[in-house]
Amino acid sequence: MKLRQKSYLITVLLVAAVLYVCTTGLLLSSIRAAFRAAESRALGEEKALALAIDGMLERTPEQNRAAYLRGFALYDGGDATFELGSDEQTLVAIEPVPPKVEPGKMRWITQDGRTVLAIADTLSDGVWLRYGLDVTDVVHRTVRQTAGAMLLCTLLIGGVAAALYIILERVNQPVERLAHELRTPLTVIRGYGELLERAKLTPEQQHTAASYIVSESERLGEISQKLLTLADARKNVFRPERVKLSELAEHLKATYPTLDTEIAWDALTADRALILSMLGNLIGNAVKASEPGAPVRMRAIPGVIEIIDTGSGMSPEQLRYVNDPAHAKNPSIRSGLGVPLCHEIAALHGAALRFTSEPGEGTTATVRFADAAPMAQ
Repeated sequence: MKLRQKSYLITVLLVAAVLYVCTTGLLLSSIRAAFRAAESRALGEEKALALAIDGMLERTPEQNRAAYLRGFALYDGGDATFELGSDEQTLVAIEPVPPKVEPGKMRWITQDGRTVLAIADTLSDGVWLRYGLDVTDVVHRTVRQTAGAMLLCTLLIGGVAAALYIILERVNQPVERLAHELRTPLTVIRGYGELLERAKLTPEQQHTAASYIVSESERLGEISQKLLTLADARKNVFRPERVKLSELAEHLKATYPTLDTEIAWDALTADRALILSMLGNLIGNAVKASEPGAPVRMRAIPGVIEIIDTGSGMSPEQLRYVNDPAHAKNPSIRSGLGVPLCHEIAALHGAALRFTSEPGEGTTATVRFADAAPMAQ
């Protein structure tokens, strides 16, 4: 696993941990508050009922108490029920009967799919009271709130992870493209450097090798500066000038000896470093797809540049990707980041890049500029 992948994973896990911990803390506080409110209601209603019964017992003759107590059967407490009795005899029972608990105690009890706050109390003259408040709705509400909060938290983490991934890709993409683009000039510099170091060259050959090293070094500087900001396509990065196609062809032939050129277009207006990078990528991919020593052809007519090889060609899946790398799935091909970069450079020049290919019959990459005339079929 790459370092940036590890960093991304660790960051997402830390964000997830923080969000889940904070959400859990808020949920626990909310649940406690809801349960305390239910307990306060239960205690308040039970005490009010107990005081009413005690007051009635004090004012009622003993022989009439049972009848008066049975009058509490008309009590309507909504989701609250109670049971009154004396000794072991039940005098009043409001269905459903509250669960039995020890006198002076309050308990949360779940039975028959209901959650009840049960309170037992001892009143005057041996009368006992069992009170129950149905809090099933309170429990269900807290469960729904918990599930909803966790789902929202999960969706938020997913959104943060996606946003972070997009940001990291945007930050890392110019760096990866820079590394990809630096490979070709570095190879040229190394090759001519080794040639100067190991071979006996004439002064003219030494001068030519040194010139290419200097030229590629300058190209490295230009590529480094421009590719790091190419994704933003800022105008101050794109510096068009008149570029001769014959000069570009000669430069590319020095890097790719098997390149054949047919130049019928004098010059175009372009950013020299970027257009050279695009053509170098296309030619490099064509050379890789061809047999060693097989020629690759560069053809330029007004408005159109073609890179043609007779290599292995591409499958339909690969062809879909190279023609639309932003939306098609990336198959296993050797073009790496070069193809998406070529599309961006072409678009920056008002051109369109299109590949045509058949398996085993080679590939043609066509860069058609905005003022290109239709090509003959």
